[in-house]
Amino acid sequence: MAEHEEATPQAEPRRRRRRAAGLPFQAEPRDAGAELGSALEERPVPARWQRGRLHWLSSLGLSPTFRIYIFLGSILALIAFLLYSESLIREAKEQERNRVYLFARLHAFAVSPQASGEQAAFIFQEVINNPNSDFPIIVTTHRGEITDWRGGDLPAPGDLSPESRGLLQEAMEVMDASNPPVAFTYHSEAVGYCYWDEDRFIITDNAEELEKRTLVEWVGRELPARGDTSAAARTQVLDMARRLEAAGRRGTFRVSTEDYSHLYYGAAGFVVADPKGIPRAWAGRDLPAQGDTSAAALARVEAVRRQLALLNERQDFKIPAERYIHYGDSALVQRVSQAPVWLIGAVLLFALVGYIGLRNIRRSEQRSIWVGMAKETAHQLGTPLSSLSGWLELMRGELASAVVAGERERAARLDQMLGEMYKDLGRLTRIASRFSQIGSVPELKPGDVQAVLMETVNYFKSRGPQFGRHQIEVAFGELVPVPLNAELLSWALENLFKNAVDAMGGKAGIIRIRAGLRPEGDMVQISFQDEGRGIAPENIERVFQPGFSTKKRGWGLGLTFVRRIVEEYHKGKISIVHSAPGEGTTFELLLPVK
Repeated sequence: MAEHEEATPQAEPRRRRRRAAGLPFQAEPRDAGAELGSALEERPVPARWQRGRLHWLSSLGLSPTFRIYIFLGSILALIAFLLYSESLIREAKEQERNRVYLFARLHAFAVSPQASGEQAAFIFQEVINNPNSDFPIIVTTHRGEITDWRGGDLPAPGDLSPESRGLLQEAMEVMDASNPPVAFTYHSEAVGYCYWDEDRFIITDNAEELEKRTLVEWVGRELPARGDTSAAARTQVLDMARRLEAAGRRGTFRVSTEDYSHLYYGAAGFVVADPKGIPRAWAGRDLPAQGDTSAAALARVEAVRRQLALLNERQDFKIPAERYIHYGDSALVQRVSQAPVWLIGAVLLFALVGYIGLRNIRRSEQRSIWVGMAKETAHQLGTPLSSLSGWLELMRGELASAVVAGERERAARLDQMLGEMYKDLGRLTRIASRFSQIGSVPELKPGDVQAVLMETVNYFKSRGPQFGRHQIEVAFGELVPVPLNAELLSWALENLFKNAVDAMGGKAGIIRIRAGLRPEGDMVQISFQDEGRGIAPENIERVFQPGFSTKKRGWGLGLTFVRRIVEEYHKGKISIVHSAPGEGTTFELLLPVK
């Protein structure tokens, strides 16, 4: 000892390290510190092939950042592939719709008068009756009456029940919304009716019932304006047609459906002529019977036509005889139409998976940093703990010497200091042990939450002046043993307690701690409530994120470790149940019973 006391200040630290390294450790705290230091210092060295493999991987650039780039590049490549696929699908859909439109036009041509018998037979055989022509078709007249239908999910042909008509009407509305109907003329001539007197006329098509006939043209007194399609105007025109028919002023005619015809009318009758002025139909008291094509009859009709042309203005009209083919998409178009939805769903799903994967990569990197920092901290604590244990052993020797020399007062002071130092040494050893457990799977054993919690409370109570002027209120309800790791759980509780103390900023206040079994009996509930400055609403969701801190000092990892210990190691839950600026904060821990 004398030689140590006479050493120079420069040589003293080196001699202390040599002496501390050679001391025999007997007390339990000293043994824990030495074992921890030696265990952490004897880390395994990777084998040569392992070092070569790591060097080969690093030479490929497989760093975490490079992996993220690969991942993002894969996402972009997949999105490009999906967009390209979507363009091909859109092109195929358009081509299939063009094919269906062509088939619809061929169908219309086959039933029109323009098609020869050979052409119609070929189209019916190769197109209309072709099993590959699976698109639905509905044929209607110009009055909207459904005359024929086939294909798709339409009702059976010939089914004229109200339910079938309703389904056909709904299907036709859907078809027209995506594909405009194709018009065609079924006959080259159409039959119409003319109601007339000296200064008015009405022309309709030849529907069986007057109420169902299409009003083509009308002019004259007591008739609505020409082109008025309101229900009231139609009723007024039909009433006048009945009156004229009752007076014997109705005639039938047949005209071409391709061109406009000319009407001449008056009290003597009416004459319908073609665009060249040749009379085609007539009726009246001064006119020959319709169908009489003799020279004298035609001369008489021509003379009456000229007289009528002087009485009233010539009227041009065309009897509507068009039919319409309403067609829907083929089964292939319907399947292709659903492809973009599946593609978008796949992109969204992949984006979600990518986001989760990227987030997990980032969290994995953060965990690696935390674990590495924790392991390095534990390793760095090992050496000074061993040295501190050695110095405590030397102080024990000084204490023994003081007792032998009868220096009671000095011995009492040394004994008190040694007791406190051994407590701090034990605590430092526990801290190092906690850090060394980060990154490994801790062993959980049934333990007493109340004992762990009271140990933390007593530690802070014994150092009250150091942490501020606060009061601690503790209340326990019914508790049962829960699976826990006492070292890590006490660390989490200490962080929450220290967080509450820091929130009060050295001001007087009360820290309320409650623990008890939830009414459901499945979890133990622990709450920490302080009367500090509280947390801003925008920061509540961020307090558990690594690196976030509102303090001027610290790394912002305390609450991150708390969440990791509670949720990942103990399968529990931690949350902020209440916090407001100036009103304090309440943290809640839930630990499962099983």
